[in-house]
Amino acid sequence: MRTLTGLWRLVRLILRRDRIRLPVWVLGLAAVVIGSGASLVPLYPEQADIQQYVDLFGDNPALVAFAGPGYGFDDPNLGVILVNETQLWACIGIALMSIFLVNRHTRAEEDAERTEVLRSSIVGRHAPTAAAVVVVAAANIVFAALCGVAFVALGYGATGTIAYAAGLAGCGLVFTGLTAALAQLAGSSRATLGLATAVLGLAFVLRAVGDITGNVLRWLSPIGWAQGVRAYAGEQWWPVALCLAATLLAVAAAFWLATRRDLGSGILPQRPGPARAGMWARSPIGLAVRLQRATIVAWMAGLALMGGVYGSIGEDVEEMIEDNETFADVLAQLEGADVTDAFFATAVSMQAVLAAGFAISAALRIRSEEAAGRVEPILAGPVGRWRWAWSHLLVAAVGTVLVVAAGGVGVGASYAAVSGDASQVLRLTGAALATVPAVLVLAGVAVALFGASLRLALVAWAGLGVVVLVELFGELLRLPSWSRMVSPLHHVPGLPAEDLRAVPLLVLTAIAVALTAIGLARFRSRDLQVG
Repeated sequence: MRTLTGLWRLVRLILRRDRIRLPVWVLGLAAVVIGSGASLVPLYPEQADIQQYVDLFGDNPALVAFAGPGYGFDDPNLGVILVNETQLWACIGIALMSIFLVNRHTRAEEDAERTEVLRSSIVGRHAPTAAAVVVVAAANIVFAALCGVAFVALGYGATGTIAYAAGLAGCGLVFTGLTAALAQLAGSSRATLGLATAVLGLAFVLRAVGDITGNVLRWLSPIGWAQGVRAYAGEQWWPVALCLAATLLAVAAAFWLATRRDLGSGILPQRPGPARAGMWARSPIGLAVRLQRATIVAWMAGLALMGGVYGSIGEDVEEMIEDNETFADVLAQLEGADVTDAFFATAVSMQAVLAAGFAISAALRIRSEEAAGRVEPILAGPVGRWRWAWSHLLVAAVGTVLVVAAGGVGVGASYAAVSGDASQVLRLTGAALATVPAVLVLAGVAVALFGASLRLALVAWAGLGVVVLVELFGELLRLPSWSRMVSPLHHVPGLPAEDLRAVPLLVLTAIAVALTAIGLARFRSRDLQVG
């Protein structure tokens, strides 16, 4: 066991370093999942409401792809709806948490050459990987336990809740082990993230195709294993054992692969780039586009697919809320508004919240470049700070517009397909684009904080958390009306249910520009930092 020497000291080190990051991940994900589960209780108070949900959504292929196979729909209960509404997205969330955290404490540490420093002391070969796996596995279990305790308190059945939580933990553990193994294959932290997220995407596709067609493909996906526990629908426990076995196998593979490579390198050879950069890539704007283009395309595809789900049920909205007054109150928040338009206004707002996550991440790319020390060689040449920063922020702004527009096109195209009205594509795309100024305000906050310091920039994510709380859970938590004013999205006209008002959009745009200018001015006057 000499290869694990120093394991528990490294565990304490990781806990010390991530004393804020870990609680944010675990508590943030738990809050979203628990809040979603709590919102279902008043929406489906009677068995008739539960049966209506099944009748409307049970045979929709788009919803099967983005929700699950609908286990238990033949004898439905509220827990079945909970699984159908939240389990898939909770699995994706916990998988992403596992991927990012394991990569942070394995491959990223090698890239920063800190692992080499640790290994020069009395630390075993496999101790850093094992420590990361132990901490992230514990985070998965804590997250699942929090969801389980909360759902039992909300009145969901204990046995089904245990199965639900076990499925979530099992899915997270599988991706913990897989990321540890992929970190040995890849030659860099970025390549590890790319491989791990590609595996997650493949798992989603296999599960979706398997659920729609009812074939064995769903059992090739860890997400399918989590859903195969059949929480609240005649629980079966062997998929949990399958998750545990896959996790142990992946961790063992990570240990074995670590003995077959040199520290700092990967099993897979890195593809050499061209000897000379193209003309476009030699400019700051070209470099920024190259760094962010894959992320922009991925976010566009994700929001377009999500929009497709919203649009596919647009024709069923009125029937869905016909006998459910609580659901009607949630959607038709605008007096006198058409119910379907109110639904699309809510859908567009939810997509804008997600797009804000992209906008903040893209704007903070300048932070990651500075923290990694890559900006100094650029600024040592003829490129000034403003030109370098503006290049990245311009790409972030254009990318935000493209991501939001893709979501709107997804909603419009899907709704046009089911309604036969092609004009809905342009109409709903325009409704989505109206949220861009509010999204850019959140990105502007990130830039303003970045101008002050690298560490302070991360507080921008707390701002997004406040917006999520207000926009998604404001009605459920009965927050006072004044508290919702802090969300920029609250000031956006609720298109297509409301008429377009230009003044709020212009004010939000001016605020975003002012915040960005403040941040760049502060950045120009402070010293460069390495985080």
